[in-house]
Amino acid sequence: MMSGSGLQHGSSHQEPRTTGVLQKGLFCFVVRMFISDYIVVLSIFTSLFGVAGCSNQEMQSLLAFKNALHDPAGRLVSWSVVSQSCCNWEGVSCDRLTGRVVAVDLHNCSLIGDFRSAVLIELRALEFLDVSFNNFTGPSIPPQMGLLKNLRYLNLSTAGFAGTIPWQLGNLSALTVLDFSSSANSMTLKSPDLSWLSNLTALKYLSLNGVDLSATPSSWGQPVSRLSQLIDLTMSNCRLTGSIPTSLRNLTYLETLYLDGNTFQSEFPPWLVNMTSLVTLRLNSSNLNGSLPFGLSHMPHIQSISSGNNNLFANVTQIFQGPWKKLAFFQMRKSNLEGSLPSSIGNLTSLSLLDLKHNKLKGTIPESMGLLRSLTVLELGYNQLTGPIPSSIGSLSKLINISLTHNSLSGAISESHFHSLHNLKYLDLSSNKLAFNITANWTPPFDLFVLRLAHCHIEGKFPLFLKSQRSMMTLELSNNTLTGKIPSWLWSLPKLERLVLSHNQLKGPIPSQLYNSTSLKEVELRDNQLYGNLPNPAKGSVAGFPWELDLSINKISGPIPQQICTMLRSSIFLSLASNELEGQIPACICEKTEYLEALDLSDNKLNGQLPSNFGNCSSLKVLNVADNKLEGQIPVEVGKLKKLQVLHISDNMLSGHVPSSLQNCKMLEILDLSGNSLLGKMPEWIADLSKLRILVLRSNNFQGEIPIQICYLQKLQFLDLAMNNLSGSIPQHLSNLSTLMNRTFTSSGSSELRYGNYYKEEIHMVVKGHEWAYKYILSTVTSLDLSANNFTGHIPVDMGYLKGLLSLNLSHNHLTGYIPHEFGEMENLEALDLCCNQLRGRIPETFADLDFLGYLNLSHNNLSGRIPDLPHLETFEPSSFSGNPELCGPQVHEKCNFDTSYSGEAEGKGEGEDGEYWWESWRVGMGMGIVIGFASVIGVLTLSGQWRTRYYKFVDNILGFF
Repeated sequence: MMSGSGLQHGSSHQEPRTTGVLQKGLFCFVVRMFISDYIVVLSIFTSLFGVAGCSNQEMQSLLAFKNALHDPAGRLVSWSVVSQSCCNWEGVSCDRLTGRVVAVDLHNCSLIGDFRSAVLIELRALEFLDVSFNNFTGPSIPPQMGLLKNLRYLNLSTAGFAGTIPWQLGNLSALTVLDFSSSANSMTLKSPDLSWLSNLTALKYLSLNGVDLSATPSSWGQPVSRLSQLIDLTMSNCRLTGSIPTSLRNLTYLETLYLDGNTFQSEFPPWLVNMTSLVTLRLNSSNLNGSLPFGLSHMPHIQSISSGNNNLFANVTQIFQGPWKKLAFFQMRKSNLEGSLPSSIGNLTSLSLLDLKHNKLKGTIPESMGLLRSLTVLELGYNQLTGPIPSSIGSLSKLINISLTHNSLSGAISESHFHSLHNLKYLDLSSNKLAFNITANWTPPFDLFVLRLAHCHIEGKFPLFLKSQRSMMTLELSNNTLTGKIPSWLWSLPKLERLVLSHNQLKGPIPSQLYNSTSLKEVELRDNQLYGNLPNPAKGSVAGFPWELDLSINKISGPIPQQICTMLRSSIFLSLASNELEGQIPACICEKTEYLEALDLSDNKLNGQLPSNFGNCSSLKVLNVADNKLEGQIPVEVGKLKKLQVLHISDNMLSGHVPSSLQNCKMLEILDLSGNSLLGKMPEWIADLSKLRILVLRSNNFQGEIPIQICYLQKLQFLDLAMNNLSGSIPQHLSNLSTLMNRTFTSSGSSELRYGNYYKEEIHMVVKGHEWAYKYILSTVTSLDLSANNFTGHIPVDMGYLKGLLSLNLSHNHLTGYIPHEFGEMENLEALDLCCNQLRGRIPETFADLDFLGYLNLSHNNLSGRIPDLPHLETFEPSSFSGNPELCGPQVHEKCNFDTSYSGEAEGKGEGEDGEYWWESWRVGMGMGIVIGFASVIGVLTLSGQWRTRYYKFVDNILGFF
């Protein structure tokens, strides 16, 4: 009837699945023994000797509790007045002598509704209460629960409770187990103070995982340290800050300590090595820094350490030279570990999991790794390991998971590397320099779930050993040199869900099995040499595309068949880009596409008009039909796509105005309409697209001025309006583009712009007259291109404050005035093109601050004066300055006739001062000054005899000196 503690469910366990049993077992074994034995004894006595029936008051309390709940799983069916005693109800246990209810265990019963704890207060003899893993409707924990003075076990984890934990629970002095844990994402419970814990001196197991303790004073360790009997303390993902309290070292019986997922901002606590009773320590993702104490290896009972994703420094050679008497679990991924794995690692015979991914390990994998007979998980990917993989690993019969991806491992892989790996389920050797030397008729001892061998120099036909992998769910063989047809037996693997064969040399028509598989969900055949037509199954066929299908960059030809409309019924992503498809896009394409999120038909030969039916693709986030021969107008119905984030219709033959309905696409981040014949004014409603990051309207027929509203797109990082007929002045308020001001981006982690798991955004930018494609660093690219228009007036001074800008192109306009000296503030600028305008004055000396400037074109203006003697300006070709006849300096091989110090006034502020007039005035003023000064001296000497005598004596003394 009772299944014991639900504590383990509340921990936010992030380690690999294969290690979950170990961690949870360590954490919960004692709890289950403690509680389950108690309940089992009650059950045995109940069945053998019977019990006195529970009181009518207790029965009515439990029934009232039940009546407030919805019980979809029928777990409370036995709770009925028909029964003579509530002691026989499921989840209820009673004392065998008194008949009083002492235990209520309703964990994981799928109960929904109002948790009426007030009625449970009548169960004054209650010692055990577990209502974890239910879905109560957000109630707070009632303070009256503190009246249940006999409670020894209380588990309210992951049950929907919210609000502040009442301090009255500190009256439950008999408690030995207390669990409030929840998932890291919920954070529904909070406690601004933990002082109420001080009275729970009998407590042995305390779980506060996922409880918001951000308002708790930094002295929270004091009340916790008074729980002298504590064995397990788990406080994962509690938003704790500061340092880990040293007072925790007073918990001399502590065996399990979870403090992961917090933001302590402190060093790894060196005093932890003195907590000799510790068995399990988890501190990963806690913002710790400093060095890993060498004394950890001398802790007598330590079995599990998880301290990954911190800024720790340690040398693995030293770490694994320690004794580590009982170490079974060691996880320190993303921790700046250095050094090479020592041969002494083979002494850790109890080691079950070793995870050192994403570090800086060098050297070879030692042969002694084959001595780790208990090893089940080996994760050494994303390091700098070299040399061969030792064949001794093949003797580790308990291995389930091997990941050595993204290293520089070399040498041959043969059958000996796998001879005893009967339990292997996950193998990732991708992105190494290995050569596979496996015989064609080899039958492996394992049956894998996941195999990743991308970038592994596999050549020729498909490895035949894959035929035996009947449990295979993921197969990745991309970026190899596989040739020939895709074998038919590959499609018969019954559990295959994900197949990645991109970037090979596979040939032949698209296999028909691709559309008839019941298991395939994701297929990537990008960049091969597949040819032929898309399938056109008979009407009424059940054939369909996998959820995600990428057939781009092949040689698929012919029209898109009408039957594609039914084949997309389960699709999420479809890419047919960069093929040889022709004809029209079927008008029915969005009739049965309830789930379609991304459709890429770009770079084909499709013609006709864009189907208005696109407006029915209600889930669509990405639509790319660029580089085709589409004509007509953009359908108004596109504005119905409320979830649309990316729209590419560039390089077609579209005409007319941009439909105002697009302003309804509030989620748009990328809008590319370039390379068409669109006309009219730039729409002011573009400013309503507040999430817009990339706007490309180049090579159209837009007219008029740039609407001032565009300056308020706070997230805009890429604006290309080149090659239109835009006129007027450049807006003065471009400094409002905060992303270009500060170069702050919202993308997390990767510098790619990804949409879902499938679509990587790519954009083109013109620099040096060449078009460059950006994909892998797109989220960090910032550009402003207004070239080849009819803009007039001065360059706005505010433009110089766009410190986040990488590329600025204002060329081929009719701009006048000066280059603002504020351009020197654009500290990240890499490319600047101002050519073919009517700019005048001098090149600003502030260009000295443009340390990253790699491309500069100031040609064909009216610039004058000496080119500043700046080191990086001397590296540019003369063509960067040509067409400015009044420029001089070594860059243009023109000697300057004057040499004066530069004055900032010569730049002007873009407000009308004329540098040439200033220079002429300076020369005239200097000449007049010399004449007047000389005449004054002569006049004094002529009129004053005393001054004349002193002057001659002064000259005489000077001559006498020489």
